[in-house]
Amino acid sequence: MRVATWRGGDRFTIDEVADPVAGPGQVVVDVHSSGICGTDVHTTQGLFPRPVPMVLGHEYSGIVREVGRGVSRRLVGREVACEPSYGCGDCAECAEERVTQCPRCVRVGGFAERVLLPAHCVHPLPRGLDLATAAMTEPAACCLAGLEMFPMPRGATVLVIGGGIMGLVTMALARRRGARRLILSDPIEERRRIARRLGAGVVVDPTRESLRDRVMALTRGRGADVVCEAVGKPELVAEAVGLTRPAGLVHLVGVSPQGSHLPLDLYDVQYREIRIGGVFGRGTAFRRALALMPKLGVKRLVTARFPLERVAEAFAHAAAGRGIKTVITPNGSSEARAAWGKRSAVRA
Repeated sequence: MRVATWRGGDRFTIDEVADPVAGPGQVVVDVHSSGICGTDVHTTQGLFPRPVPMVLGHEYSGIVREVGRGVSRRLVGREVACEPSYGCGDCAECAEERVTQCPRCVRVGGFAERVLLPAHCVHPLPRGLDLATAAMTEPAACCLAGLEMFPMPRGATVLVIGGGIMGLVTMALARRRGARRLILSDPIEERRRIARRLGAGVVVDPTRESLRDRVMALTRGRGADVVCEAVGKPELVAEAVGLTRPAGLVHLVGVSPQGSHLPLDLYDVQYREIRIGGVFGRGTAFRRALALMPKLGVKRLVTARFPLERVAEAFAHAAAGRGIKTVITPNGSSEARAAWGKRSAVRA
């Protein structure tokens, strides 16, 4: 089978490796759609330390190809959403089902034609959910896990800074959890337009107007009840604190690069009793997020698809901030596969 191997920087190779074989309790999945996450892009930019070489991609769905001993054969041929990582099963984090915090966590890269996973990591799709949309279950689960960390204030005004996949899904989920007024800030018109379709009552282009002035006018000078920073920039987190009402919550959805420091007046945080919370990973929310996926209206968030052999181009597209979600389709059309075979023969 083919895998896209990241070689550092913006360099990828398409490599032939042995097909995985399902052992006891395992399944092999043909990957249909594998999303490029912002952290994948940041990894190629050197912002997150990762070992080289490796197969990236942790947002994917597919069709079960093979099952091992002890796994029901009824899974074969089923469309599934995949949890991309699993823990050791022995530590305190695994006991709490927080496998992304397991010190021996194993992450299976999805930029490959097939993946080998424990059977408990694959979940049949609910009715009405297509495979491309299902690939976004992992980021949706991260968003849901974060929002489940606190009760949504009654009639809350929620501000989301950043209209990428994480910001838009956080906003849609906040609405389902009781937020009354949704404000989204993003400089890209397409993202603001989609935010309106997902329920944003107010959208702001921060390059054309003051986000602070707009938020304070809407909240009578208090600030928003919950401010979600969904980009991963320390300066935006600092801005988020200033846009939060007294006793409000700053929720860190975007992942800032390792080693980032927050330019923050701690007296201001303490005086106004601001709470700051973060989330990393899907927690225990994957199944709940999967059940919600057909109801969130997020199908249109997949805005670009690339075959596996164009993975470098796909990363450049995602890094440029084009569209919302860029996905790799490792088992794309038969025409694409045939063309790839011809190019490989020429190189040989």
